Amino acid sequence: MRMNNLKSLSAVLFAVVVFLFMSSVKWEIETQENYLNQFHKNFSSHSALLLNKLNKLEAHLLAVEERNPSDKREKKHTKMLFPNSNLFKKWDANLSEEDQRKAEHLFEKYGYNAFLSDQLPLDRELQDTRDPRCIGREYPVNLPSISVILIYLDEALSVLQRAICSIISRTPAHLLKEIILVDDHSTNGRSLSNSPMRLLCSTLGCNSDFISSTEDLKMQLNDFITSVNEQHPGLVKMVTHPEQKGLSQARISGWKVAVGDVVAILDAHIEVHVEWAEPLLERIKADRTLVLSPVFDKINYYDMEVTKYFASAHGFDWALWCMYVLFPQEWYNRNDPSLPE
Repeated sequence: MRMNNLKSLSAVLFAVVVFLFMSSVKWEIETQENYLNQFHKNFSSHSALLLNKLNKLEAHLLAVEERNPSDKREKKHTKMLFPNSNLFKKWDANLSEEDQRKAEHLFEKYGYNAFLSDQLPLDRELQDTRDPRCIGREYPVNLPSISVILIYLDEALSVLQRAICSIISRTPAHLLKEIILVDDHSTNGRSLSNSPMRLLCSTLGCNSDFISSTEDLKMQLNDFITSVNEQHPGLVKMVTHPEQKGLSQARISGWKVAVGDVVAILDAHIEVHVEWAEPLLERIKADRTLVLSPVFDKINYYDMEVTKYFASAHGFDWALWCMYVLFPQEWYNRNDPSLPE
């Protein structure tokens, strides 16, 4: 009897356990279903909200684009005013009509892209065009000092400024004795009421404010030299000719006032590379009778980029036109462009 009661109790307990287990499973399933349903609702709500925001953002961007066309679209429709200009044939720049007039006027005056030059940094980085064997060479510390003479006539202000900055920043201070600017009677800054440049600018459509701001070289250059000498006392000097004397006499007048051990005479529309002076000064120290000429790279007149130039000597034909002369064959046989000729 007692055994039967135990069996009945066990069956009841088993049934209770099964019932509780099934109830727990059912509750878990219902909980997961509720969670999934809620997640689906939230996801749908967030998706709709996100899609709505994206649609609004797209509409806003389209509205902004319609009000302010991109530079590309605007420049695409800019009229080319000087299609036959040697400047714009080479220089692929999208400019407004006003800037085209300014660029063409300055190109006609200087023969290079002075408009672009005015926008470039005065201390811009230059591509190192030296032979790799030149880089890393060591030079004596006790080299002779150097006076750099820049001769010019009606040069663009920014070109002169960039030449001065490059010489100061790329020449060791203990070697650079002075920079001498020789002005061979420039007309910039004089009365321009009847000058050819004013007539040309009037034809091109430039206004008088533009003329006065771009052609007043003297006063602006003097201000620039004053600011340089405040940082480097007495470094930059001026020689001004009361009348035009020509290339040779301009060079001689600069040489006469130079006080450095060595004199380097350069055109004003130049920029020097790092370690441009040390190789020259090293050779002159070894032989004071030498007259040296460095290899000149080319600055493109249209985009002001530096282009590596082949090594050659400079000479003149019977008409006194400057020409390039090849080195002796022995130099080429060395197969080392870092060596002097």
